Amino acid sequence: MDKKLLEKVIELKKSGLTVGEIADELNVSMETARYLVLNAEKLLEKEEIKKNVDIFIDWKNIGSSAYRLRKISSIISDIIKSRKIEFDTVVGISNSGVPIATLVAEELDKELAIYIPKKQLLEDGKRIIGSISQNFSTISYKRAVIIDDVVTSGSTLTECVKQLKNSCSPKLIVVLIDKSGLDEIDGVPLVPLIRVGAVNIEGL
Repeated sequence: MDKKLLEKVIELKKSGLTVGEIADELNVSMETARYLVLNAEKLLEKEEIKKNVDIFIDWKNIGSSAYRLRKISSIISDIIKSRKIEFDTVVGISNSGVPIATLVAEELDKELAIYIPKKQLLEDGKRIIGSISQNFSTISYKRAVIIDDVVTSGSTLTECVKQLKNSCSPKLIVVLIDKSGLDEIDGVPLVPLIRVGAVNIEGL
């Protein structure tokens, strides 16, 4: 287990972030974030290594630079154009997918919508569902391309696609990094800029 990762989890937990927010910050699944939140201090103290833990992605060197973000967004825009699909709106997944989605929408001259997943919404005893932000473009009866930074288990994108299908037509999903190995989400093609995976080399 990466020591810096464990220290980061402890820091985020102490700052008051929810498990969902920590999952977003670390680009890991909710299950992995929950495990880390519950066990980070013990793992750090005992320096234990747990097998089959999610892959930690740190793309701060891209995200901290508007110049680099624009370059990455141009590559993603090129991927979208190569698909030769007709669409009206770019939907960015909050939080980390929004900067890329904004730049892609600008480059392709499309409307911008923002999807807020349920893991970022406060629970008050009611059934929580994700929603489209009212501060950006509406999606009703439109064709959409969905943009996110990292897909881990695919649960957030599955939630998003199902919600969008109630009012629009999702045509494509493009992500910066894919850890899921999925080629589609609920029938919508998934195209990553980079695909990563773990290889078990135990015994070699």
